[in-house]
Amino acid sequence: MSLEIRKKGYIPDYFVTWRNTILQVLFTALFAFLFINIYKPFGAGEWYQEKWWMFSLGSAALVIVGMIVIIVSRLLMLARRRKGPIRIRYYVFSVAAEILFMGAAYAVLELVVLGGVRPFWILLYMAVQNTSLILLIPYIISLLFFSWRENKLTLEQLVSQLRAKRHFIPFEDENGVLRLTINSGDLLYLKASDNYVDIIYRSGEKTKTYVLRNTLKKLEGSLDGLPLLRCHRSYMVNVTSVKILKRDKGKFVLWLDEDGSITIPVSRGYADEVLKYFESVYRGE
Repeated sequence: MSLEIRKKGYIPDYFVTWRNTILQVLFTALFAFLFINIYKPFGAGEWYQEKWWMFSLGSAALVIVGMIVIIVSRLLMLARRRKGPIRIRYYVFSVAAEILFMGAAYAVLELVVLGGVRPFWILLYMAVQNTSLILLIPYIISLLFFSWRENKLTLEQLVSQLRAKRHFIPFEDENGVLRLTINSGDLLYLKASDNYVDIIYRSGEKTKTYVLRNTLKKLEGSLDGLPLLRCHRSYMVNVTSVKILKRDKGKFVLWLDEDGSITIPVSRGYADEVLKYFESVYRGE
């Protein structure tokens, strides 16, 4: 849902999806059951004074009744959602109606169970207060969770898109200092050399080498998500530069040009991973 729609007074669409609605109802039911058994609102402490399990059964029945009210309310909300985005005032009105209806039901129940010890309006006032706590706390927690999860997914998608559009590959030394940035189309491969890594790339018609103080293992972690594939203990190759994957004397070799003047070995330990990658590319995955 766009920001423009939200500014007009609509709630985010993910607040009222089927999945999130079910999660919210289940979480609210669990919270309500624990709340009633721990704090004993609605005068519930006077219902079953002798046996805790009878109180638990009674509170469970109470929660079930309340959940039926919520489920009916949410079904109406989901039906309304099919016609278009839901306004904030409609959502607030629905929640307020749930609280008032359940508060009135609990007040009537307490009046019947306790035999009219307190006036109904006092019971109703207290019931609405307790119902507000029972519903609003899990509602707020669940909505915050839904919002956090949606923002997290949005951020991950944005990062993924940025990486997909990324044209330059950064290289940092062992201290995390940026030393070199290369266009992904010019990078050929990386070769480990003790505590250094040779970065081989094209510059015009020439092939050049930049020596970076770092290890291939550290670079492999920092370059995750970029088009670089470990194919050997001492080599990482830019997969976009590979022209041919060839089996030579029982071993695979990567050609970075058509005449085989630049070749990269594929060790047995990385052969399966390399084959799996190029097979997925062939299948268009």
